[in-house]
Parts: sequence; structure tokens; C-alpha cells
Amino acid sequence: MKAKGMGGILGVATLLVLVVTSMAAAATPSEIYADYADNSRLDTAYSTSDLENALNSAVIQGYGNPIITPGFRGEVEQAIDQNTATTGESGTLPFTGVDLALLTAGGFALLLLGWGFRRFGKARS
Repeated sequence: MKAKGMGGILGVATLLVLVVTSMAAAATPSEIYADYADNSRLDTAYSTSDLENALNSAVIQGYGNPIITPGFRGEVEQAIDQNTATTGESGTLPFTGVDLALLTAGGFALLLLGWGFRRFGKARS
């Protein structure tokens, strides 16, 4: 197989792995609700953003069990408060420079990718 084809396959595979892992890391509102519904408490530690998504979920608000749902809201709000207290979240993160380094590395990666496409894209004589 040519290097150009192998690079394309490797790029698509890398993108697919990144998308799948980011989706698998987040808990869905339905999973959080099911965790609460089995014994009226949250057994797993969820991120603050996952808990907030569960509170704002139209599925849970519209189709949740009317007996369980009011207690669910209180339990989730309490878990959010505990997350905020233990992590010291204040809504913003301090600037550490890591994001700037990642953006620079991403820019260089894109430049190298463009250079590679240009090099391998030239017509061979």
C-alpha cells in the first residue's frame, strides 16, 4: 500500500478513536437517572457537567417517574454542591499555558499534515 493511502487510513482511525473515547467518557442523563432509581441515591461519582445535563434533560423531566423525579433533583443538586466543594470549582480555571501549548502543537500538526498532502499530492512523472 502506498504511503499516501496508509496516512489517510491512519488519520481516519485516529479521528474515530478520539470521537469514540470522548463519547464513552460522559455519562448520559438516563444512566444517572437509572443509578438513582435503583436505590434512591447516586452510587457513582459523576462530573458536574454530567449532573447538570441530567437536571436539564427533557427526557427525565418529561418521562421520569413522577414519584422518583422530585427526590432525584435534590440528590443531583446535592452531588453538584459536593463536587463544587471538594474540587473548589468557582466556574473558571486559572490560565496555566497548557491550552496555548496544545493549540501551538495542533497548529504545527496541521502544518505538517498540509505539507504532507502537498508533497504526496504532486503528480509523479
